Amino acid sequence: MSIQSICQAIQDSSIGMQLRGSRIVWPAIEAVHVMSLALSVGTIVLVDLRLIGVLMKDEPFTDVIEQTQPWTFTAFGIAFVSGILLFWSEAGKLYPSYPFRIKMACIALLGLNALFFHKTIYKSVDKWNRSAVTPLRARMAGWFGLIFWCVVIFFGRWTAYNL
Repeated sequence: MSIQSICQAIQDSSIGMQLRGSRIVWPAIEAVHVMSLALSVGTIVLVDLRLIGVLMKDEPFTDVIEQTQPWTFTAFGIAFVSGILLFWSEAGKLYPSYPFRIKMACIALLGLNALFFHKTIYKSVDKWNRSAVTPLRARMAGWFGLIFWCVVIFFGRWTAYNL
């Protein structure tokens, strides 16, 4: 059984058909997905802009990340669940879509960027926490996040409007 046929079976399942066929549920899920993505990416952008030294230079980095992280995790969790439901409703159409694949690959890279940042760069935060100019690796992680979230949003919208 191919991945395409599995995705088509997911799409053709009773849940997939109910999600896709509802005049209220599917648009509501899509709205929740977009709003939760906006909130999660918005808070991530604040952190990344602090990392690259554009915003909140006088604020300790740990204050910025500690205040935004609960919002980021909650909103990202909601975006993840709503994204799964959206995928479930159109899995057969989404799987062969190159914009969708690029979006998902970029999300995976962003996860690796966050993991790398927290496991390496963030461990030395005490040394640069109050500095307006963060270390080069921190700035690079911030730029990577900003650029790749823009790519995710671009390809996410491309996917939504070209199915």
